[in-house]
Amino acid sequence: MKTYLFGVSRLLEKLSRGGYLREFRVEGLFDNAREKQGEKKWGFTIEPPTFYDSDIKIVITVKELYHMAMIHQLLDMGYRKFTTFHAVSDGRYEKVEYDYSQYDYEHDKNSLVLLYLEHRSYSNICALTYLKEAGYLNCYDFRLKLFLADARDPDFYYDLIAARYIITEREWNLFHLEEVSAEVIQIWHGFPLKTMERMRKEYAEMEDSYIVKNWKQFKYILSYGLNYTVFLCSCYSTLQKQYVVTGMPRNDLLYLVNGKENLGQKFPACKDKKVVIYMPTFRLLDGRADGSDDGYLFYWNDFDAEKLQDFCRKQNLYFLFKLHPCDVSKVSGWCEESDCMGILTDEMLGESCMYEYLNAADVLITDYSSVYFDYMLLDRPIIFTDSDAGSYESNRGFIVEPLDFWRPGPVVHTWGKLKEELEAFCAGEDLFRVKRQQLMPFVHRYQDSTSSQRLLDFMKRNQEEPIHAANM
Repeated sequence: MKTYLFGVSRLLEKLSRGGYLREFRVEGLFDNAREKQGEKKWGFTIEPPTFYDSDIKIVITVKELYHMAMIHQLLDMGYRKFTTFHAVSDGRYEKVEYDYSQYDYEHDKNSLVLLYLEHRSYSNICALTYLKEAGYLNCYDFRLKLFLADARDPDFYYDLIAARYIITEREWNLFHLEEVSAEVIQIWHGFPLKTMERMRKEYAEMEDSYIVKNWKQFKYILSYGLNYTVFLCSCYSTLQKQYVVTGMPRNDLLYLVNGKENLGQKFPACKDKKVVIYMPTFRLLDGRADGSDDGYLFYWNDFDAEKLQDFCRKQNLYFLFKLHPCDVSKVSGWCEESDCMGILTDEMLGESCMYEYLNAADVLITDYSSVYFDYMLLDRPIIFTDSDAGSYESNRGFIVEPLDFWRPGPVVHTWGKLKEELEAFCAGEDLFRVKRQQLMPFVHRYQDSTSSQRLLDFMKRNQEEPIHAANM
């Protein structure tokens, strides 16, 4: 097979001097620079890469910054096998072979969907993967593929170049965005209770963050409903026409997964007990504390672990902590030998996500975590706890008001009051059910298990005839 070197560059000279090209039978040179085309080098005339020959092997001889653009160009021409060289250290280079001949590139340009996973705890990408593998989704002719943020597997370039859609629930911050022709769909990871970006009090427009700039490039953004759209437009300077109201894929798991069974496999002691999950929001971000970062895990100044355990044993409750990884060590000692307390860590979740366990909770306790907006779909009691609403409002701020309207449950500040609310729950009382039902339409347009399917239906319709998201 003949070898053509693509890129007459400084790197080509270094590779030649270092002996990296000796194994190749070079029979031609490609370069995109018009000023180089027609010149002679090593006895070859430098040519523009304008033709395809199945008998030609392509070796890319420019630095890594340009690899994606050049591979994109070659794929469009028909080439499927490439060799590149990556700088290692001390002037050494590593050869990397790419073989994309097993893929149908022309088909993938209309059907490949990358599920861009950064953190499993956010759950939307995990939910789509779970539901696809469990057979709940009609994926049409889409090829859904998990794309790990921290992995550079051999298909990295192909996936980004060929993808029709990229779905993310974080910032889309990979380089070479100009080479990605896919439409990027933002799912995000929670209904906002707290201010974000442009709605933060200390935000300075002259220092517009890369996050706000990043959001403007999303072709579509999934939404719970109009209020969510308004909130996120305010935070990220996005346009209403970017939003598609489908509901959130992770919430399908609340209806379709047996969380009790999943949790029982992790914590056998919770079987045949009512489960209470405590999920407070994390306060320290980028070195900045929101509200009180000292003792916020336990707002109740009259609390101790023995009181909680005694109460749980009497009421046949299992108390489960789900905390930020930075806070796990603060309660792990209590839970190690307990028959009625446990802590669910990210390590324990492994390849699964929190929403595969969330519907195991018979009651949720939280402070300002947006998880309760999703939990509302289960129509179960929610208890709120805080001691720093004033400082949190002054420091971080809330995007909704009045706060009490948006928190459909009792707010407790002491262990004694929390104990009373849990006793009422155990006695079958649910005094806030009507309030939850009143709030529901402000949050969720859809209250069912088909948010993921609505997303795929939208993608399919858009694939056939591009439509404005605002029409959804």
